[in-house]
This record gives sequence, structure tokens and C-alpha cells, in this order.
Amino acid sequence: MSKNKCIFLDRDGTINVYKKLLSNSEDLKLERKASDAIKLINKSGYLCIVVSNQPVVARNLCTLEEAWQINERLKELLDEKGAYLDDIFICPHHPDRGYPEENKKYKIKCDCRKPAIGMIEEAVKKYNIDLEQSYIIGDTTIDIKTGKSCGIKTVLVKTGLAGGDELYDVKPDYISDNLYDAAKLILEENNIWT
Repeated sequence: MSKNKCIFLDRDGTINVYKKLLSNSEDLKLERKASDAIKLINKSGYLCIVVSNQPVVARNLCTLEEAWQINERLKELLDEKGAYLDDIFICPHHPDRGYPEENKKYKIKCDCRKPAIGMIEEAVKKYNIDLEQSYIIGDTTIDIKTGKSCGIKTVLVKTGLAGGDELYDVKPDYISDNLYDAAKLILEENNIWT
């Protein structure tokens, strides 16, 4: 059976406008041309899968159910524009403990929190993905480190944090102004005309 290729997307700052610790679906706003970018991916033969750290759950700023409501709102906003995501994977954990308001259940060191590659590995198993043909697009060095750790090509977008987190000393394979330009770059590189 032939394997699927995938464009993995970070969520906050890549698809939707960056808002530190987004914990309410009403605060979700799409980045300019994000839905157009995802429509390009939808037509391209690539899967479009979100992999997103959501420490708001561990910090007790929202419940896991409320975190998924934000993802449902994201799907609704994209659907209104004729775009869709093949799947969404989130990590609700955070390793740093000791805050009075934290949700101790999720304050753990895990294998899914980027730059760990647990969410990517889960997607690979579920969708039979060929990582050699796949990409990750994100706005942080965490996303780029994740891609490097599992051997996929990386695109840093200049939206959201635009690599300004500076947590990892990694260089992306490509830099694009936004998700739309990143999607076009990937598709043109692979002779899929947009």
C-alpha cells in the first residue's frame, strides 16, 4: 500500500492569529489567507494535519473539553471558507510543576509535547504517512526542532512568534511570510501547481 504525504501545521500563530495562551474559542481568529492556504493543501494530495501544544489545559486556564471546543471552532471557520483539516492532534501537558492553579493531572513530562515527536508518530501510524515526503509549517523554533527530530522538511512562517521564541538553535529549510506562501512554496517545489 502506498504511503501518504502530509503537511503538518502548527496552530497558534500559524493558522490562527497568535494570542498567548488562547483558552476561549471566541478569541480565535484566522490568519490572513490561512483558509486559502489550507484549500491549496486540500487539493494537492497532501494530508493537512495540525499538531499543537496546548499547555492551557495543564495551566488550568481551560479544560480539555474546552480546548477541543477551540479546535471545533477552528474547523467551523475553515469550513465556512471551503477548507478542512484531515485531523488535529494536541498535547495538553506541560512539564513545569509547582504553580498553585495548575491541573496536576496534566503537569507531566510526556512524549507528545513538541519538540518531542509523539503527535507526529501517532499521525504516521494512523494515516500511514511517509515522513520523507512530508513537511511541517510553524511559527516557532519548537516546530522547526520537531521537524528536524523526525526528518521532515521545515518551513518557518513570519506570523505569530516568527521564530522569536529562540528556544532552539535550529535553522528551517525554508522561511515564508505566512501560511499561504509556505503552502505555495511546498507545492511548487513538488511540481504541484497552485
